[in-house]
Amino acid sequence: MKQYTLLLSILFLFTWACVDVPEAPNSAHFNLKIQLQDTTVFSTGSFNSTEGATVTLLSLTDGNKLTTVTDSLGTASFSAVLPDRYSISVSRPLKTEEIWEVLNRNEMWTLNGDSSNVILFAEPGETLTVTVPLSRSRSGSLVISEIYYSGSKPDPIPNYFHDQFLEIYNNSETTQYLDSLIICDTDYGFAEDSYLHAIHAYMFPGTGTDYPLEPGEAVVIAQDAINHAQYNKSSIDLTDADFEYYVKDQGDVNNTDAVDMIQIHHKYGIDFLYSVFNDAILLVKVKDPYKHGYDNFERLLIPVTSVIDGVDYRENTSLMDKKRLSAAIDAGLAGGMPAYTTQSVSRIVDTVAVDGRVILKDSNNSSFDFITSQELTPGEVPQ
Repeated sequence: MKQYTLLLSILFLFTWACVDVPEAPNSAHFNLKIQLQDTTVFSTGSFNSTEGATVTLLSLTDGNKLTTVTDSLGTASFSAVLPDRYSISVSRPLKTEEIWEVLNRNEMWTLNGDSSNVILFAEPGETLTVTVPLSRSRSGSLVISEIYYSGSKPDPIPNYFHDQFLEIYNNSETTQYLDSLIICDTDYGFAEDSYLHAIHAYMFPGTGTDYPLEPGEAVVIAQDAINHAQYNKSSIDLTDADFEYYVKDQGDVNNTDAVDMIQIHHKYGIDFLYSVFNDAILLVKVKDPYKHGYDNFERLLIPVTSVIDGVDYRENTSLMDKKRLSAAIDAGLAGGMPAYTTQSVSRIVDTVAVDGRVILKDSNNSSFDFITSQELTPGEVPQ
């Protein structure tokens, strides 16, 4: 009887799989225009700050993405859109000459915009217009270039996450110094707050010029700088990592060849664990990390103005309303991969300078700046 029931179940599943799932009728579609509105200082330039922006429309139901570029009027046009809940992301990197005209200095800025968890609906065949305001965010000289947070595939150890690492890259044309910079994460629920609510915070040692990072070079910060492949075959060897988190009072392992990060705040856990599901990792510079104290749940308060770079990631990148960071820091979400898959998120190449130095994309929107990488590449400069 069990065999007969199983056979019927298999037959049903096979029959169902062979049936095409009907698409929504064309009569349900409408047209969408997204109008950008720039109220930043860059709207005063002689150039059109809303033209040439990349606009992405993300369905929160099925994860389908539609992308287009704004026209000379700052309008992004989409046709055959279905009524649904959407997130809208906008990125408009500013050119060097545009920034120089307005600010009279050589910096990197991007105009970003986002609208999360909005219901878009119009009568079939009609056109709906949505206005999205833009804010400006500064691209950093130092950027987070790769985060391996997912943990490795079970081979043989399940749920192995001790092999996590972070990579920081000098995206500028001048020497940068890591001394006293802080890596931290921030809790959910404070995206629009003026403070990060840090669960963990670790600082680079040094007195100012002890740890230089040359243009086009990267450093690796490991959770544990050991050969993890000897324990889990699908993992990676991190014995050559430049730095590592070391929690002395928790029985943590310590590779004396890797420089120990200085513990500023450690709320819980044996190590500085990046969540394998969702988190936000930041690089900050602050003179006194304890100046603003703690919140009611013993999370360290760090001013948002101290952020050099930040990456918001999540297993389900359609959940834009669950972001931990504001659009000024990261207007999108990296990730989109299950836990324990030995995959990372890595920043894509934007361009190559005349001296051959790789410049990574930094629009402060991880939906555009990062991809999911099947191969872990700690310390390897992208080509």
